[in-house]
Order: sequence, then structure tokens, then C-alpha cells
Amino acid sequence: MEKNLLEIGKIVRPHGVKGAVKVQKYLDADFSHFKTIYIGQKLIKSQVKAVSKLNNDACAITVDTIPSCELAEKFRNQSIYIDRNDYDEFKDKLYLSDLLHKDVLNEKGQKLGELVDFDDYGASTILTIKCGAVSYQIPFVDEIITFNAELDAFLINEQTFKDMRIWK
Repeated sequence: MEKNLLEIGKIVRPHGVKGAVKVQKYLDADFSHFKTIYIGQKLIKSQVKAVSKLNNDACAITVDTIPSCELAEKFRNQSIYIDRNDYDEFKDKLYLSDLLHKDVLNEKGQKLGELVDFDDYGASTILTIKCGAVSYQIPFVDEIITFNAELDAFLINEQTFKDMRIWK
């Protein structure tokens, strides 16, 4: 079975002394119903043992592959994924986390940067776009930036990007 992975969050830091990790959630979903997750670039298959809600944007997760606080530290800043094939509610849906690392193109099709992060502030979502060594933030508003599925990239007017961006 081929995996159809969805990035659901990122490990921020260890949580407690027994190997739990604090996870910044990318989905507004109850993480307690996830039974199997995949951690990091190596996609370490892990069974979820416990989930506790910390706030609306974070939770603490205990998994079978991280038995200690020392080992949990090694997973700091690692992404967490689920296999969409295991959860019907996530099949055939496009999420902002699916768009991470997609190119940002100007109106001429030239690459301006790459989407590297996003933050949801309720009223709006802010995208972080890395352009070389510098990162900028812009609001994710259709009048400013759109995702083109055919090009598999974001499109933005270059002048609008220059006018709207702020340094991160």
C-alpha cells in the first residue's frame, strides 16, 4: 500500500520527563483518534499511546518509539504525518500543510521563493516565504496570492509581493 501522507504538525519540544512531545498542530482536528503516525524525514512509524490537549494549537503526544525525554529532544522540529488512507475524513482534501515547500512564482512564471511555514491567527493565515537567505511574511488572501494546482505553485504579482511583505 502506497502512503498518502498528510503533515499534521511539528514537534516543538519534549513535554514532561516520560518521552511525550509537544506538537504544534497544523489541523483543527482531535489528535486523539490518530492511532499511527509517521515522524520526521525517515517517516518512523509510531503507535500513539496518549494525547493530551495543551491549547487550541498544541497537544502533547506519547508514542511507542519515544520512551524518554532524552530521545524526545532528538525529535525537536521534526514533522509528524498521518497516512490519509487510514482516515476517510482526510482523503481527497487539500490542506495548507500539503502546500509547504511549493514554489512561489511571479506573473512571468519566475520563482520568487518557496512557502516554508504558515501561522493561522483565526482572522487570517500568514504565509512565510523564503527568498534565498531571507524570509518574508504575507497574508494568505486570494487578492494577494493564490495556489495554482496545474502549476503546483503559488502565484503572486511581484510588485504586490514587494509592497505587502514584511521581514520575519
